[in-house]
Amino acid sequence: MTLEQAALIAQIIGVVVVAATLIYLALQVHQGAQQMRSESRQAQLTYDQTGVYKFVDFPELGRIFSQTETPSFEEKTKLFFWMIGQMRAREYEWLQYQNGAITKESWETYQGVIYFVLGTPRGRALWQLCRGYFNAGFADMVDGMVRDVPPIDLWDQLQAVE
Repeated sequence: MTLEQAALIAQIIGVVVVAATLIYLALQVHQGAQQMRSESRQAQLTYDQTGVYKFVDFPELGRIFSQTETPSFEEKTKLFFWMIGQMRAREYEWLQYQNGAITKESWETYQGVIYFVLGTPRGRALWQLCRGYFNAGFADMVDGMVRDVPPIDLWDQLQAVE
């Protein structure tokens, strides 16, 4: 074997090694992206469960959202900060969607909670008070979502269940 033939074999081996390395790195990046999506979904689930359990701990939140009489300052404060927590979770999910960390389908399922949180006139009034604490793009998106959507009557339906 000549020196020239040995150099050609070395070049071929070098190309094969580089190609194998690129394939390996592509697989690692793909696995890293899947791991990031999984962790994002777990964080979202934790946020959602925390919000749901607040209603278990404080069932009066539903009544306060829907009652006709004006709530006390303490009651409004509970609603206000519960709403900030719920909307902050939705903002996080929206940002994850914007960055490609979650799919459109996942975002749309989380997005539906906004209709629930802002489902009463009182909820929408409180949103106007706290919307400035959120990403402007998110706040504008939320406003557009609920602009022409009538309030929900979930609380009345829940009260009517025997």
